[in-house]
Amino acid sequence: MKKETPIGLALILCDSVIQDKATNKRSLIGLFDRLAASRFPCVHPALSIFVSATSGRGEYDAEVRCRHQESGAVAFSIKGKLRFQDPLQVVEVTFNVQQPRFESEGEYWLEFLLDDIPVMMRRLFLAQHNPNQPPPSQGPNQN
Repeated sequence: MKKETPIGLALILCDSVIQDKATNKRSLIGLFDRLAASRFPCVHPALSIFVSATSGRGEYDAEVRCRHQESGAVAFSIKGKLRFQDPLQVVEVTFNVQQPRFESEGEYWLEFLLDDIPVMMRRLFLAQHNPNQPPPSQGPNQN
């Protein structure tokens, strides 16, 4: 019998994810959708990717890939496992990426795959900025 592909609920980029040991609740710290660097290629110190999914059965090979839209080059890829005890369960996992390297500015896509099937995607923007000026705006909802 073929496994069902789970439904993706969240794919979030942030600085870090803290998990409370008593409650298992997670706190996502420093959410973002863009990075700025003074030059390219650049290496970002670290980032965390929070993923939430449901409607799965059993174990899946999970992967998050970050691909430059224009060139198709993969900036990084990180793999793990997702395990569902029943399809009503919501499974949450954090992928921690140390020192990802970005070759050029532009639009990148984070792709979340289960058993090599795309489940969710989201954009990540990288821009070059002058270190003597503030970084580019992060959108209308940012201060």
